[in-house]
Amino acid sequence: MKSEGNSKIKSLFQNKVFTLLCLWLVMVIVFSIWAAAKNTSFLQISVFKNILNSLVVPGFLTIGAGCLLIAGHLDLSQAAIGAFGSMVLATAIKAWGLPWYVAILLCLLLCCVFGLINGLLVVKLNFPSFIGTLAMASMVKGLMYLFSAMGNNGIAANISFLNSATAFIGSGTVAGIPFCIFLVVIAFIIFGLLMSKTAFGMKVTFLGGNPVAATLAGINASGIIILLFVLSALTGGIGGVIFSSRLSQGSLMALTTSQFTGLTAAILGGISFGGGVGNMGGAFIGLLILNTFQIGMGIVGVNPFWVNVFSGVLLLVALSLDFFAMLRQQKVLVH
Repeated sequence: MKSEGNSKIKSLFQNKVFTLLCLWLVMVIVFSIWAAAKNTSFLQISVFKNILNSLVVPGFLTIGAGCLLIAGHLDLSQAAIGAFGSMVLATAIKAWGLPWYVAILLCLLLCCVFGLINGLLVVKLNFPSFIGTLAMASMVKGLMYLFSAMGNNGIAANISFLNSATAFIGSGTVAGIPFCIFLVVIAFIIFGLLMSKTAFGMKVTFLGGNPVAATLAGINASGIIILLFVLSALTGGIGGVIFSSRLSQGSLMALTTSQFTGLTAAILGGISFGGGVGNMGGAFIGLLILNTFQIGMGIVGVNPFWVNVFSGVLLLVALSLDFFAMLRQQKVLVH
């Protein structure tokens, strides 16, 4: 019985999500002490609400990027597609006079088309996902200028619009909690269960771990990869919709800082850059760590430029740990 208890404790401490959660708690304690020394306060409900609220947009990017990373692929066009979606939403409401729900559906549908093209480039034309999605990002950025011209009768960086329904999506509250926080938490739960408890999630993980064996086992690798690229674009589009809904405007610069936040959170959360490993629970905690770090540094008065530097260091550390983990796994397989 004692050995069984020790085994459970050991297993708990080896769990990536538990380790990340402990790291987050340590971070909260450090910032609380640091803030107190600066005669300010970190341990406030408003601060934690702000942390959760700020992770909504990158949270959707993390979901799409994380699922694709587990399958062993990378999407560098996700943020650009999300920004394109924000311009489509603003143009559809302001210039075309479409109802808000039709505008959102059109925005997400067009984003999915770009995801489909990404998937076809990778699966049918054998483009490396890095190259194909980088080219797509460039193309989408060009299309954003076309929508900017349509929405403003001339190119402008932003397209402002007014709509009470979209304003609620972006800034409305339920029981004092921002509505969009519920959306992203529900999305993480749904995709967490999808990737860990369903046959589809097992196929995605198997495909990322050993694509050749997965194909030989009869898994429709092409269909799954295309679907995941569409999902990545869709979550990028949702991020763009929420961004626009919060500011009541579409922007050429939307989500520009969120692309690598999503990837960093996914990798920091235990999703392997090489595929085949990871889950949405770890990705969520990774995102929580990043946002707590950024907001905590702001509260204690650290220069924002240094915050960007330290965020880059976190990404480097996460990638390094993932790289060494892959090396250890390869050595185990060889021996």
